[in-house]
Amino acid sequence: MKPAEEYILNQPEPYRGILIHLQMQIELTLPEVELKYKWNIPCFYIGKSPICYLNASHKKQFVDIAFWNSAHLTKHLNVLISEKRKG
Repeated sequence: MKPAEEYILNQPEPYRGILIHLQMQIELTLPEVELKYKWNIPCFYIGKSPICYLNASHKKQFVDIAFWNSAHLTKHLNVLISEKRKG
């Protein structure tokens, strides 16, 4: 099993279910995407270009899906949270 898959499957609920759902949606939407394990979290790449990463934040009790090129997103901007990160 790949380390990224182990990360997801080793999470307690509800994080595991959320991460599995996000993984499936990303892979269905972008069939050419590759799941890698970088910086101790699951990251999705197309070729050498990073697309997004997933992170379960147990302390803050949420799951992060962070996009590398979020400045190019044009829909649903009202629900995006940057929390002191570059946009």
